[in-house]
Amino acid sequence: MEEDMKYDYEVIIIGAGPGGSTAARYSAQAGLKTLLIEKEKFPRYKACGGCLSLKTYHLLKFDLSSVIENTIYGAKFSYRFKHPFFIESKTPIAFMVMRDRFDQFLLDQALREGSHFLEREKVIGVLEKENGVEVNLEKGKPFFCRYLIGADGAESLVARTISPALSHPQWNGMAMEGEFPLEASKGFPEKEFHLVHLDFGGVPNGYGWVFPKREWLSVGMGGMFRENGKINLRECFEAFRKGLPYLAEGKMERVVGHPLPSFYHEWQKVSQRRMLLVGDAAHLMDPLQGEGIYYAILSGQLAVQAICQSIEKGLPPSELYQESIHLHISENLKWALPFSRFVFRFTKLAYEALKSYPELAHFYLQVLEGRENYRGFVSKMKAKIGDLLKGRLSEKIRKAMANF
Repeated sequence: MEEDMKYDYEVIIIGAGPGGSTAARYSAQAGLKTLLIEKEKFPRYKACGGCLSLKTYHLLKFDLSSVIENTIYGAKFSYRFKHPFFIESKTPIAFMVMRDRFDQFLLDQALREGSHFLEREKVIGVLEKENGVEVNLEKGKPFFCRYLIGADGAESLVARTISPALSHPQWNGMAMEGEFPLEASKGFPEKEFHLVHLDFGGVPNGYGWVFPKREWLSVGMGGMFRENGKINLRECFEAFRKGLPYLAEGKMERVVGHPLPSFYHEWQKVSQRRMLLVGDAAHLMDPLQGEGIYYAILSGQLAVQAICQSIEKGLPPSELYQESIHLHISENLKWALPFSRFVFRFTKLAYEALKSYPELAHFYLQVLEGRENYRGFVSKMKAKIGDLLKGRLSEKIRKAMANF
């Protein structure tokens, strides 16, 4: 009987980012003996814009004031630095964090609930057996657990174990980001400190961004590419950096490139029997604007809920989790997916529609807040593009719009 099996832990989680730490916290809260394994020493720097949408903030239900770097009230949009327009709100639309401090905060919550933590230990293999999962470490002895959660990022070992195809979807994303000391900026507009800056047209299938924080400007560029080798992202990033007049030459720090594991299919595989994937490992990232933290945290919660239901019902958690991800995440993102491909193919047209109809931007803010869904936004955007062109749609645009 499974109840008589000798488990080192009931739940092992690989990766202590937001998804992994959230899963560890919920698992420990549920009374499950939990181990969180992290290959790096915490706190550690993480290349990430560090923008928490309002729905992420509400999902966590914590006082985050100790790790919030800045409160965002709007956005500046531009196209190759020209034709800027602003969308602003009287209430916060997002919060900025540095990932080293934010991730440490979430880890601390998991530890307070009783989760065990093993850092600077690399997992080199996982093997699912009839009654559990064996986790093999580079330096230590193997552990045997009842359930395994892979929160090990875009290049997930657990995802490759479940299916090699999970590591190679049709669309691949890449980003490059660096940190610029705010005090070294020359003339950064004070009035824009509480705004994010999004610039389109500088990279195919993507955009550049500037996220102001207490001591840094997080400057980045990324996009979704069918073939990464055809895009010189570093050249695009350098051109973007040089186009920002307040960034002094040679002051950029921690410039790092990293993959963007975008959502790519409504029924993409996120689990197998006793192994569940969360966050970037499951390719749960908004394909339109690249938000990943919200989906990491939410999927971490959903993974533990599926495990608890599995224990209660005596069923493998995989099917429970797959259905839950579809209901709470994929059903919404499936509308963002074809629309994102349209936007990145006809970026100037989408930009002009957003500029001409500011109500669209305000409606999109409601999507980021979680008050509206992508289906409604896409429908409104489609209608406004038709209005903007007064029905004079080219065959290419007509076919592309028919897909969303």
